[in-house]
Amino acid sequence: MTGRVFSLFLSLAVSLVAAAQPSTAVASRDAMLYETSTHLCLQADTLTCISMDMEWPKGLNGSLLPELQRSLTTFFFGQPSDSYEAGRRSFLSAHGEEKQTIEEGRTFIQRYCEMHLRCLWLEPGRYISFLARMEKCNESSVVVSNHSYFTFDLLNNRMLTQKDVFNQTRLWQNAGIRYQFCEVLDTTSNASPFDSIDWDRLPEQFALMGQRTLFDLGADNAGGVWSEVDNAVIDVLFSKNFKKWLKQPIPLASREMLPAKDIYLSSPDDSLSVESQPQFEGNIAAAIGRNFPYTDLQTGPVSDGKVYVSFIVDKDASLKDIVFLTVRNIRLNRAVASTLQMLYGWKPAVRNGEPVARRYFLPLILHFK
Repeated sequence: MTGRVFSLFLSLAVSLVAAAQPSTAVASRDAMLYETSTHLCLQADTLTCISMDMEWPKGLNGSLLPELQRSLTTFFFGQPSDSYEAGRRSFLSAHGEEKQTIEEGRTFIQRYCEMHLRCLWLEPGRYISFLARMEKCNESSVVVSNHSYFTFDLLNNRMLTQKDVFNQTRLWQNAGIRYQFCEVLDTTSNASPFDSIDWDRLPEQFALMGQRTLFDLGADNAGGVWSEVDNAVIDVLFSKNFKKWLKQPIPLASREMLPAKDIYLSSPDDSLSVESQPQFEGNIAAAIGRNFPYTDLQTGPVSDGKVYVSFIVDKDASLKDIVFLTVRNIRLNRAVASTLQMLYGWKPAVRNGEPVARRYFLPLILHFK
């Protein structure tokens, strides 16, 4: 993989697929939302700028993952909710009225909130791992900065804890093993000489990533200092129950489809007919191919893959509610989502001569050389 995209083929003519599909007709067992948005909320004289950069699981294998939804919404929005949309709506409302524009000349007390959710790994049917980060600032300093590495057990619908994964006696009481473990963390870390690491407290947060495990070294509040260790190197630390869990058979794929209302944003206008569907001016495959080199696919190899993505082309030709119905290739989906938001040339649907928001379904087959 040289980082360049030499060929990119569409599985079907995009405009025909989009025209043939009603806005919520594409059923799926899996759905992952990729959202990058900014919201301005005004409450009295306080203006809060809320930025969200999310890779949010709407559902996997026919399940809406209620326990995972409650955990994620609690971290970001301060209280458990059944879905991202419900949690976000409540959070924005608590910060006042959302504004599209701000009147000139008015003075505000300014506040800032940044939220990031990044999917680190998906082991289909077994677990999914994330890094969640949130920072709140006033006009002069950081007020709150939190992060969390975690792995969610899809077999048992719960968060994995340190006790679930590691043999606690060997990890904390065997001096020889613990010394070797800290040496491994040190040699595999991305820490700089200026980072202060409390080795006596490690490990704290961790995330499973296939044949590797990522350990947060706790040197900052953003999870930016870590060690990524091959599982074979630390096999002695894994508990018997964890090894049994890794070998536990994965249930057959569910035939249940996720409810469309829980996958997609909808509006009362979705059922109304339009004079023309949204479309892209030019060759969308070529446009995506030209922009792929600017994504993080440059940083490592990537396998070919099918991508089914659904999004709304808004009345101003911007894209929103980007939902991937193929979820196994996390890096590829992230690159496609990033590329879609770089593209210019979308034309919204038209009804009664006016632009209207409409959903668009895009199937892709990508080949890399």
